[in-house]
Amino acid sequence: MNIPRQFYGVNHLSKLLSNFQDSDLSECPKLEFHKIEDIREIPLDKKDTAALGISAGELSGLLRKLTSDRLCALDGLAVARGENLLFAGYRPPYSKELPHITNSTCKTVTAIGIMYAVSEGLLKEEDSVLSFFPEYETMMTPRYLRQMTVKHLLTMTSGTKCNETTTVVETDWVKAFLLTDCQCEPGTKFIYNSMNTYMLAAILTRVTGKSVMEYLKKRFFAPLGISHIKWELCPMGIERGGWGLHISLEGMLKIGMFLANDGAFRGKQLIPSSYIRRMKEEKVSQDADAFAVGYGYQLWYLPKGLYMLSGMYGQHVIIDEKNGLIVATNAHSDKMFPDSILVRNIVECMTDHRLYRPEHAVKERLSYHKLIQEFQAFCNGWPLPKASGELPFPLYSVKQEKIRAVKAEKVRNLLSLFDGKRLHIDQASIKLFPYMLRGMYQCPPFVVTDIAFKKQENSLKLCFYKERNKKEETKRERLIMEAGYGEYLHQIITIGKDKKELAVKTYMAADEDENPVVMLDIVFPSTGFSRLIKFFLLGDRIGIECQEYPDMRAIVEQVLFGEAVIAGNTIDLTDKLPESIRVFMEHKVEPRVNGYFVKHRT
Repeated sequence: MNIPRQFYGVNHLSKLLSNFQDSDLSECPKLEFHKIEDIREIPLDKKDTAALGISAGELSGLLRKLTSDRLCALDGLAVARGENLLFAGYRPPYSKELPHITNSTCKTVTAIGIMYAVSEGLLKEEDSVLSFFPEYETMMTPRYLRQMTVKHLLTMTSGTKCNETTTVVETDWVKAFLLTDCQCEPGTKFIYNSMNTYMLAAILTRVTGKSVMEYLKKRFFAPLGISHIKWELCPMGIERGGWGLHISLEGMLKIGMFLANDGAFRGKQLIPSSYIRRMKEEKVSQDADAFAVGYGYQLWYLPKGLYMLSGMYGQHVIIDEKNGLIVATNAHSDKMFPDSILVRNIVECMTDHRLYRPEHAVKERLSYHKLIQEFQAFCNGWPLPKASGELPFPLYSVKQEKIRAVKAEKVRNLLSLFDGKRLHIDQASIKLFPYMLRGMYQCPPFVVTDIAFKKQENSLKLCFYKERNKKEETKRERLIMEAGYGEYLHQIITIGKDKKELAVKTYMAADEDENPVVMLDIVFPSTGFSRLIKFFLLGDRIGIECQEYPDMRAIVEQVLFGEAVIAGNTIDLTDKLPESIRVFMEHKVEPRVNGYFVKHRT
């Protein structure tokens, strides 16, 4: 679709607003990937804290901070020193086989690909962007666009007006980028924009004649032993470059090791070290984040000499090169940029001299054993044992399993009230899928008017009915999923042309008056998004409330009030419609409605 440049903003706004409207599931496009599954995985050597020269007690304190603070929203954590692993793991429903998407952490991988191409003489950092796509150059090409170089893309100083919203309305993203003017002269201003990195991926594909994944397979992924990874593609079949890479926490650690070692891994130099050192030099001062102090080639610089690969909602690789310490995280926080409680807690711990002062051998061994038990509790989805260690861990594990079984039995019994019934919702305002999923993957929200329930031995079967289109006589759409009693049940559902993996569980909670509440947690593991539906038992009626994680309302408010920067520009509507936006978001993203049971019919 070709859009006159002057109408870009209007078209983007209307398209983005339309994402709040329901549509047919058949319109959901199939998400395509490039995948690598045949590389031999190279496990990292595992050592204890004493061997690594770090304090288990200090790391235990960090783990407790990260798991107890809901603003951290931790889903996975990995720690290594040098090329040795301390631990890596995820809370349910995430796992090494189903890792989080890494979001913008993969920008650094794209930059590494560019440096490989530079080292092989395929391009230079000073090359003009247009030189790789001469078919888009005309007499009308803006002057600033002609000045834009690969280096400007690498340092986020291209100044382009073409931002991430282009991906919603266009199919040819390269063309859209090269037909859009710049808002300032390239090289004069830092403006964080994922389309810069996408263009790096497109350039890499053009000069190598291969996909980014194929080009880096033997040069980068195979020597690091990183397998079972996939990268989302644009509509033209190019890796998205600035986002869309799915990789495990250990894979993220290995990328950090490669950078810390100036392009070497296990004693083998994979690229001349000068190219990686050039990547890591601080290039640009920036003010898009209150905590970061600079930006290199697709790398954020942090206080006290640390640097970071960073992806929105808490996907990070934080590197302390001086001490050889690397920490990788997955999370579902509401923060888009590096400045978050999660990052600040980790940096505070990594730069504390006490971390590098382990206790005497016997005491350190005991502290390490306790730390691993606490981490095991996190990976099992349990609360961490009390610091005092009230029970030996084997007994603590038995106790937690008993608590889980009792809770599962309680929710199983409570669901007898729902068994064989259909719940009709008064107002058709519940959306089954998170809006963030809709915004990033064009997945329709699916307006739910009825929910049918059927108890099974180990799960609750739910059938969600879509709002009936009065103009059509056809049978209305429905989706079926199963929720485990207190434990996530993994399944795949078909949405239009695409298939999405879900992890769903149901459990009990209580409202402010201690009345029982049935919770339905629907997680999309590959994206890190989830929808939580609460059913409040109110006599003959059922109160229903929806929540979304990460919280899109908080994210939009960050943008509206200038606490986040999208493509370098805050959207300043604070004096115009913040309250109306807030009300709109409140009703759209977290609706509160009533429902009542009717005679079940399919």
